[in-house]
Amino acid sequence: MKKLNIFLFLLIINIAQSQELKTHQLLSPESNENSDLQFLNTELQGKKLVMLGEMTHMYGNIFAMKARIVEYLHKELGYTTIAMEASMYDLWLMNKSKFTPENFNNAVYGVWSSAKEFQRLVTYIEKNNIKVIGFDSQFNNSQKFIDDFFDYLENNKIEQKLDEDDLAIVIEGVLENFSFEEQDIKFSDFEKELNRIINVINKLNTTEDNYYWQQFIKNILACSKDANNKEEILTMDFANSDHNYRDAQMADNLLSYIHRNPNEKIICWADNIHIINNISSVKKPIIKDFISMGNHIKKSLKKEVYSLATLHANDSLLEQSTWHSTPVLKGSFENKLKALDKPFLFISSNQSAMKVPQKSRLLHYVDFTEMRMDQLHDGYIFLKNATNPKKEITEINEITENNTQNQTEEISLTTKGKTLILKGKIIDSGTNLPIPYTTIILKNEEIYRVADDNGAFELRVTSKMLENASASISSMGYESRLIPLKNLTSKIYLSSKFEELDEIVISKSLSPKSVLKKAIKLIEKNHTTELHNYKRHGNIIINQNDKTLLNLELITKDCDQGYNSPYVISQRVEQVKWNKNSLKKYYKTSADFFSYRQNAIRYSNILHKRKYKRFDLNFIKSNNSEDEDFYIIAFKTDRNKWNYTNRDFPTQYTGKVYVNRDNFAIVKVIENWETTLNKAEIKTYFKDDKRYKGKKEVKIKEENVSTYSKIIDAKYYASTYFNRRYYEKLDEDNQLENSVIEMNSNMYDFEIKNVEDIEYYQYNNKKENSLFRVAYDENFWNLFYEQHPSFKNK
Repeated sequence: MKKLNIFLFLLIINIAQSQELKTHQLLSPESNENSDLQFLNTELQGKKLVMLGEMTHMYGNIFAMKARIVEYLHKELGYTTIAMEASMYDLWLMNKSKFTPENFNNAVYGVWSSAKEFQRLVTYIEKNNIKVIGFDSQFNNSQKFIDDFFDYLENNKIEQKLDEDDLAIVIEGVLENFSFEEQDIKFSDFEKELNRIINVINKLNTTEDNYYWQQFIKNILACSKDANNKEEILTMDFANSDHNYRDAQMADNLLSYIHRNPNEKIICWADNIHIINNISSVKKPIIKDFISMGNHIKKSLKKEVYSLATLHANDSLLEQSTWHSTPVLKGSFENKLKALDKPFLFISSNQSAMKVPQKSRLLHYVDFTEMRMDQLHDGYIFLKNATNPKKEITEINEITENNTQNQTEEISLTTKGKTLILKGKIIDSGTNLPIPYTTIILKNEEIYRVADDNGAFELRVTSKMLENASASISSMGYESRLIPLKNLTSKIYLSSKFEELDEIVISKSLSPKSVLKKAIKLIEKNHTTELHNYKRHGNIIINQNDKTLLNLELITKDCDQGYNSPYVISQRVEQVKWNKNSLKKYYKTSADFFSYRQNAIRYSNILHKRKYKRFDLNFIKSNNSEDEDFYIIAFKTDRNKWNYTNRDFPTQYTGKVYVNRDNFAIVKVIENWETTLNKAEIKTYFKDDKRYKGKKEVKIKEENVSTYSKIIDAKYYASTYFNRRYYEKLDEDNQLENSVIEMNSNMYDFEIKNVEDIEYYQYNNKKENSLFRVAYDENFWNLFYEQHPSFKNK
């Protein structure tokens, strides 16, 4: 009996010892010593692929630890190639030119390139000329890819069965906005076409180029399947079936590369979830449906692959500058490691203590899930405390400090006789970059200015103005400021009204292009195309060289044939009010002001049914709560011709389109044109215009705003127009001339039944649009302002 008790005691001791967790202490991530990593010699024996994971892409010292391991694998174990969880296409593109840290950082994701710790890896790659590839099915430079894609098809005489424009738009929506727009192409047709192209390439010669393009098109297909997946999985778990298409394609990218390059030993840099070997021990709903890249690779390479994950025991999480408590569960895997009180450890899964289910936070920021740790990964690097990445904060801090100084630095002030010259610069408070072509207006003093393309401005004022006047400073997309001249500083900061949004935040199925396309298609439904009348209150101000020459208000009755009509409006002048007129009878008709291309829906190329495709579009969010019911789309284009800008000289054309979320009606269009022309350009574009003769530089800024309101029968009608054009001309003697014309219109009293078809002014013998056909009626204007107080000229 005594012998039996001794045997049982020894057996218990043996079992306890066999289940004791064995760990290996590591040096810090910053260390240049590598003797602590020699355990990898045994762990990685016979492995042609080592997958290095990270606990989400958010911890700097994990990046540094992985970089140190990469150095060891390259120097001591002969690994030759680094495969990044980065765009396969973008790194292929980078490899077609010379490797530079800048090119590499641009090709990989910002979570790494912006982290100082990651730069250790970048430096090592450059110094040792290590081969780097990407295996992610996603794309960074999607516009370049789309162009290259069609060039490849053309060069290899691969026929397209679908319209090229539609195909390009769909691909762009998939790659940039993670959305599939079946308004252009049905997904089944799109999938069929891509598979057909893949099969055609498969029959071509097996060149390196053909291999990559076959993979790229597979990547598009995987991305499009993701985008077309309408089932949204709401979970905070890292692993879920939303990743399955992408993970399967990443595995195909990596495995196909390995099979083509059998002699290379490869290090794979990725997130933990993508390198999971086997998740079958996890029974939690949602997670259990995930099939990782690592699972596909393990099945293919079997014992030739090793998965090394990282994890930590942080008890808090930083999210949007706020720390949240994330306590470590007692008895969990992380808790056991934390209790050892060692900052950095390696744990092999090849031990008895790892072959039992235990709780871990490996798959969630906060929650612990039961799993077999040995089945998920072959080994683990543990950091007791994972730290946030170090950014390039030195420069940022310097800029911030300088901002503080500049905000209190007085504006540059010089005198020339009795004239005071104020010089300053307009700066974006968020980016610290200059804001070009900002408008500076001293309304009461009749001074209008526009900053140059570097945000610099100059104001010439009197000492009385300096003491009493205020400057209104505005630029499209920024909060306006009204600042007393005496309080101006050398740098004036404007805050953005908008923030750019990742399109996926707006909707999983809508992109800026798809919203704009739908709005354009619905113009005829949402906006009237029928003949109609309305009354207009117009206000025109003309200022030259800081003197207002004309300030005119008028009431007209307009006849509009609808937004799709090729004809401009016709008008009858019903009331006039000359607040100031130094131009005598230079302007004679209302058409001198209101026959311009004022209605954006009718004239703007951003709303053209085909041309909008050629604009760069982004969703932005307004800080104004009144705009919450609208999609707001910022647009710009590099197509600097009339066909896109509606201007016959080079200009930067940008703006915003507001679209009602409920019915996709266009409710506001803001357009902005900005340019500075040199002497040669003036000669080219204004050669026959005497007003520009002898000028060596011309600065032009124009703003146009059209708003639309639901008026009759659920149709939208133009309710306001605003247009301001500023010109600044510099002659050979550096003499400056400036002029501005500002036109503001408010529409009211719409009529669609008893419509009066007013004859177009060029054919109108009655001269109904003459500014002199009626006399000033004081009683009318007094009553009008009572009825419409917001219209009163200020």
